[in-house]
Parts: sequence; structure tokens; C-alpha cells
Amino acid sequence: MINESQVKPYVRIMDQQASLYEYFARQYGLQNKSLQLLLWVANYPKSHGSYVTQKFLAERTYSSKQVVNATVKNWRDKGYVELLENPRDKRHKLIRLTEAGQAYADSIIQPLNKIEKTAIEVLSPKEQETLLALTAKYNHALKEEMEKL
Repeated sequence: MINESQVKPYVRIMDQQASLYEYFARQYGLQNKSLQLLLWVANYPKSHGSYVTQKFLAERTYSSKQVVNATVKNWRDKGYVELLENPRDKRHKLIRLTEAGQAYADSIIQPLNKIEKTAIEVLSPKEQETLLALTAKYNHALKEEMEKL
């Protein structure tokens, strides 16, 4: 049986990692949640060939609909995103980066990608594989336990 003293160091490390991303986001005038949303809006279409909806963003980032809506509205007002009709569900608009939005996203995501790549390269390929597998397994179990609440 694992006791609390075995869990706490890992939780502290994960908290520190979350704080590091929050620090990075602030360097670009963002809240951590806005950075998460931007990563989804920018990266999901590249990897899946489709745009995201506000509902999708709320589910994937565990954000309230209000937070997602306020962020998307702010980006729309700045000309970074446009909302498109969703042929599959007229109630949920698709979010697409504009040319200005893509430039904005790239100015943030490219430095972050470089930082993450450099950081993970301190681990051997086997260590990287183990880190990814164990973190995914832990996150899955954590999610299942939290959903029981």
C-alpha cells in the first residue's frame, strides 16, 4: 500500500510543472488556461484535419463554458479567430485561426515547442518513453478517481 509520503513528492513536481507553464504563459500576457486553449485551437486542426468548438475546448481543458467563451470572444475581437458554421452541429461553431491568429499562435507556440524539446532531450529515449507511459497511466487513473466524485 502506498502512503501519502510517497504520493506528495510527485504531486509537488506536477504542481511545479503546471506553475512553469503558467510562468511561460504570463511572459506572453496570457493566463495558463488561455495558453491551453490556444494550443488546442492551433494544434488540433494540424493533427486531426478539423477545427474545434467551444464545447470541445471546455471538455478537453476542464474549463467552464464561460471561460472558453470569454477567451474566444477576446481572440475574435482581436481578429485572431473566426467562427465558422459547423455542418455537423449548427449549435456549435468551429473555431479557426485567422492569418493574424496563426502568426500570434506561432509566436508563442514555437518558443514553447523549442523549450519542451530541449527539456525532454535531457532524458534518454528509453527514459522519455517511460516518462510518457507512466504519466499517461497516472493521469488516466487520476481522471477516473476524480470522476467518481
